[in-house]
Amino acid sequence: MTAATQVTETIARRREQAARILVTARQKNALVERLPVQLLPANLDDGFAIQQEVSHQPGRRIGAWKCALPQPGKVIAAPIYNADIHRGDVCRMSGPSRVAVRAEPELACLLNRDLPPRCEAYSEAEVLDALGHTHLALELLGSRYSHPELLTFPELLADGLFNAGLIIGPRVNLPDGVTPADLPIEFTVSLSRAGERTVTLAGRHPDHGVLTPIVWLANFLRVRGIGLYAGQAVITGSYAGVLELSVGWELGVAFGDLGTLPITFLF
Repeated sequence: MTAATQVTETIARRREQAARILVTARQKNALVERLPVQLLPANLDDGFAIQQEVSHQPGRRIGAWKCALPQPGKVIAAPIYNADIHRGDVCRMSGPSRVAVRAEPELACLLNRDLPPRCEAYSEAEVLDALGHTHLALELLGSRYSHPELLTFPELLADGLFNAGLIIGPRVNLPDGVTPADLPIEFTVSLSRAGERTVTLAGRHPDHGVLTPIVWLANFLRVRGIGLYAGQAVITGSYAGVLELSVGWELGVAFGDLGTLPITFLF
């Protein structure tokens, strides 16, 4: 065995050990302070590799991705697993009971054809052609770390960037000729409880639209041998920051003229 092979195998074992800790925390709804120092991701590539090792653990099937255009020192891409994707107007949460759930109002674009790994870059036209229906959505937020605000970005990346699940709500009925590339970048997000409006927020997409981040994601993944596949959903950023949604109430999150997502959280 060459020295280079030994180094490669050591890195692979370290990433697998780190992933196992994060998977166990997910399975037990437990929190860890942080990964052991010898397992900490050294950089963004290392953090993403640990994240992907989590996806390779048994029972982890990717049903969606979250993404946004990269920022200096940050790569915003993380899988959402089928087991954590909810449909319907009741979402039963696991873990310790809480009075509120943290969530972000988003739009989920579903793929109706594959964008597999390949050598050449995907164009906007190719990605747009692969997109199917668009749905109202809520990204559920959580972390496997007890104090994520104190950790480095690669550590957060390894854990999936605060993702705890996804609610896919009603389909957005787009006018004839309108595509996900044309979706409005600003509208009103209203939160109601038992029919009583409690808050209204001006909504704006952080990257000015849903298509460009998905094109970036498709190309970010393809050079790493990862694809996007028909049936998966992609979310691209919150239109109104983080919402604190009460547990046990019939809620409605209205996305302006696009529709309303009804939801009740239960433990």
